[in-house]
Amino acid sequence: MTEPSENLLNHILAKNPGMPREELLSLIERKKQDSHGLLSDEGATRLLAQQLAGLSGEAVNISDQRISSVQAGLSDATISGEILSISQLREFQRSDGSVGRLVRVKLKDGSGQITCVLWDSLAEIVEKEQLGTGSRLRLAHGYTRLGLAGEVEFHLGSRSNIEVLSKTSPTGPALSSTLSQESPPATISPETVRVRIRKLQKSRGENGPAWALCENEEGLTMAKFWDDNTETVLSMGEGSIITIKNPWITERNGMVYLNAGSKSSITKEPLVSIESPPPVTIASIKPGPKLYTTRGVVVERTDPREIETREGRRTRVSNIRVEDATGKIRVALWDNHAQFVESLRMGDAIRLTGIKARQSSNGELEASTVFLTQIEKT
Repeated sequence: MTEPSENLLNHILAKNPGMPREELLSLIERKKQDSHGLLSDEGATRLLAQQLAGLSGEAVNISDQRISSVQAGLSDATISGEILSISQLREFQRSDGSVGRLVRVKLKDGSGQITCVLWDSLAEIVEKEQLGTGSRLRLAHGYTRLGLAGEVEFHLGSRSNIEVLSKTSPTGPALSSTLSQESPPATISPETVRVRIRKLQKSRGENGPAWALCENEEGLTMAKFWDDNTETVLSMGEGSIITIKNPWITERNGMVYLNAGSKSSITKEPLVSIESPPPVTIASIKPGPKLYTTRGVVVERTDPREIETREGRRTRVSNIRVEDATGKIRVALWDNHAQFVESLRMGDAIRLTGIKARQSSNGELEASTVFLTQIEKT
């Protein structure tokens, strides 16, 4: 266990004198298992420190957290790293009429990288400092949550602060290609989201939502359109780029959903373009709520079979194994997707858009289709 983890562990034990060390270590292991491999020792210990001892970054004197150990659900975390990209300062109007400000920064350290969202006065600090890529920042007392694409984001709010550790001036536009002035960020605030509809389907239920597989520069997400927005989005059709105002994000069964209901509005954007995120290599796929696009060659396949789920529903499933230059992954094709296997032959090249990955009970990485996954031969 790392030194920061040991420090946290000792603080928890000090706050809970009746708890044996072995019991706490067991809780840490259970927390890691419940996360299906997403939590490191440090990440699990940090979450327990907040739950069992009410500790935060202000309450314990520990070193900054490694970016790779940052998980959704932290209420007080501190990281530092090098700037990979910075968006321009954006202004938006909140539902109460006030003006908010936002800057998105991609930060990396030796363990990984993360998107950081800086709000209001903190966003202005980054803008005024005129920081370029390669500058180093320390972001203190932030909170984490899942973003639209299912990836963990690090947010800085009113309790947070920024320390510039080293500074390099911009050598041109200090922006990533997806966050430029000509192509505004697809997510400019929690109140506004811009996406392209890849696939769209109305619910079978009379009062159910319209479901959509959507994309923007941040990745893929599943969306549900409720109430009057159901017919509105169906009339816009697949391929449309839309702006959603006042959506909300939910998580269910390990999936992140974007929702637009009675308090939301959607607008079609005929003059705006959004680039599709490119396919990722199989080796870069990780367990979690994120949806991936990948491609490869079919090296194994099984015929569809009917099974009964834990909820008692009868469904069909087939399995394929897909390989690229970086590795292999087994993909379970569920429901209507199961029949697609009948058109596949060994050696066929395919593209899978919108698959979800998890770690199986034997520790193997595996993927599965979701409701609106797209499978194409290439």
